[in-house]
Amino acid sequence: MTDPSRLRDSGNHLLDGIPAAEFASLEPWIQRVQLALKEVVHQFDADVTHLHFPTTAMLSLLTVFEDDDPVETATVGSEGFAGMAAAMGVVMSPHRVLCQMKGESIRLPVAPFLETLSHAPGLTRVIHLYNVYSLRVASQGLACNLQHSVEARACRWLLLMDDQAEGGEFPMTQEFMAYMLGVRRQTVTVIAGTLQGAGLISYHRGMMHVLDRPQLEDAACECYDTIRKYYERVGL
Repeated sequence: MTDPSRLRDSGNHLLDGIPAAEFASLEPWIQRVQLALKEVVHQFDADVTHLHFPTTAMLSLLTVFEDDDPVETATVGSEGFAGMAAAMGVVMSPHRVLCQMKGESIRLPVAPFLETLSHAPGLTRVIHLYNVYSLRVASQGLACNLQHSVEARACRWLLLMDDQAEGGEFPMTQEFMAYMLGVRRQTVTVIAGTLQGAGLISYHRGMMHVLDRPQLEDAACECYDTIRKYYERVGL
């Protein structure tokens, strides 16, 4: 039976999973903000002033190299939050974090969040579990990039976008998809054309819609299902 003291609908799974009294301690600091596509919310190596708990937006964590040619290493939607290092007391962001699907995010200032965290065991537990989950996602992503085809990775990525869009349309340019997957635009053009020709997706004027999710799941690499199941296993 669901604990009634945890019932709320913030739109973010982590915040919805903490005790009501702890959520109430955070509530005065909560800001609901609309994020635009490609908006940067955390800059690499800069101090993080706010944590972001997406509701309908989706964020991309990018590892930045010296030539400023970043590579996506993780995504964050309504299942998580961006700003793990700051939540652990390290103010400098190890990633550039940008919005890859426009929408709403709950923004919380770091200082009051850390103050609440110091006397909120439920929130502390959730943050620690999500930290473990994030480490698994990072290691799975590294193995995925080494072992799985671009086509399979693209399907996995589209499933994540579909999850956040809750089955609806989402904006997507081939240029941005190529950027996120770390491949040339021509490669994305071929993949998108193949998926659309097979009836798995529709793609028109920068808007994408998953038409046949079961087939898309079959075409994706195993990492999508592995990570989804791990999220449940760790108790999030």
